[in-house]
Amino acid sequence: MTTTEHPPAPPEAPFSPAPAGADDRMTAGQWARLGILGALLVVLTATSGFWGLVIVLGIVLMVFLHELGHFVAAKRAGMKVTEFFIGFGPRIWSFTRGETEYGLKVIPAGAYVKIIGMHNLEEVAPEDEARSYRQGRFRDRFTVVVAGPFMNLLTALVLIWIVLAVVGAPNGSLTKAPDQSKWTIDRIYPGTGAAEAGLKAGDHITAVNGHRFTDIDDLRPLIQPHKGGTVQVTYLRGGVSSTVPVTLHAYTDEDGGQACCLGIRQVLLDAKHVRVNPLVAIPRSFQEMGGIFNKTFGGLGHFFSPTGLKGFGNQIVHAQSNRDAANTPGGTVPAASSSSSASGSSGSGDSSAQGQDRLVSLVGVFQIGTSAASSGVGALFVLFILLNISLGIVNLLPLLPLDGGHAVIAVYEKVQEKRRHLSGRYFTDVGRLMPVVYVVMLVLVGIFVTTTYLDLANPLKID
Repeated sequence: MTTTEHPPAPPEAPFSPAPAGADDRMTAGQWARLGILGALLVVLTATSGFWGLVIVLGIVLMVFLHELGHFVAAKRAGMKVTEFFIGFGPRIWSFTRGETEYGLKVIPAGAYVKIIGMHNLEEVAPEDEARSYRQGRFRDRFTVVVAGPFMNLLTALVLIWIVLAVVGAPNGSLTKAPDQSKWTIDRIYPGTGAAEAGLKAGDHITAVNGHRFTDIDDLRPLIQPHKGGTVQVTYLRGGVSSTVPVTLHAYTDEDGGQACCLGIRQVLLDAKHVRVNPLVAIPRSFQEMGGIFNKTFGGLGHFFSPTGLKGFGNQIVHAQSNRDAANTPGGTVPAASSSSSASGSSGSGDSSAQGQDRLVSLVGVFQIGTSAASSGVGALFVLFILLNISLGIVNLLPLLPLDGGHAVIAVYEKVQEKRRHLSGRYFTDVGRLMPVVYVVMLVLVGIFVTTTYLDLANPLKID
């Protein structure tokens, strides 16, 4: 990491806030943009329902809180913050208070904060240099950049407490998996092989064609190879074991779509939602937070491993065929695909959810959220817990332009100041790091494009 010990010059003209009240009046163009935004939200609600609107607003709020962390920390440190906007694109409306312009932009995809002098390449007016980010004390700079991810993790912690103490969680935990062997049939779909064979809710299937199994997720792989045929199903009812032939033919599922196989919905007996005492939920929230953090971090690490990237590439290449196979009764899923079923309640033996072990775009988040909403508000809370933790982890990665990259630079500069016994600030030459920035940006754009394509070409099917 190469460095320079002096800030750049000459500066640009300083930020000039508009006269009081001057920017409070909206122009005809801004009214038009507001109308566009309103129309987008109306269309979203009409096509996706109330929960679709809630998910979009929740994502905006999540990013807003992230930027609010940066904003508050910078203000407390005396740094100059010139802009704080919700949304991106053309400005709809804004007002200036003090030296900061606050406002709303037309694309509801998050928020951003503008702090002057984030690195040595940015030109800042001489009179503002002392209040730039780069001139701040180490503890202030470090606090400012980690405040955003901290807000996301804090938000996740609060949501975890709400789920545990107010909404309720399976067995009072979000990380402890229920006993996968304790399950029964929760529903039999009319007109299916299971209904014709006389299976009932409460039955527990123990074997298929003589192959015994225990876990709830083990039924699907035993059934799928026999689509369109007949299998011998052994089940327990009232402690008595029986075996019946079940024909695996097509039927209409509860969503009105075509599905295939047994035609049952399973449920874990240990997945009953219970509430935890609010005081007990406080320390338990930290424990749950640690468990979810570790799993999320491990999942991201697996994705960027050679095996994970290869699997993701296969999902992209076979997205269309995976979707067609999942939607065709009796279809066969290509070997290159990856699939997983949800623990807790799954339509074992029905159309599988293809390629779900993957990163998702905002499109995928929306798909998951609208499906999860049917299970109750608790499922949405869990979704936003995962989103906040993921956003916090990604932003803490030690790479520019992420927050973690700025934190590493702050630490490096502090080390250099001590090593060289400098009385003033030491500035990292960010220009030498721009190739790394370009690579990171290219990777992020690539992930955005490929995950969006995958979520559109092979939409997630949540059992």
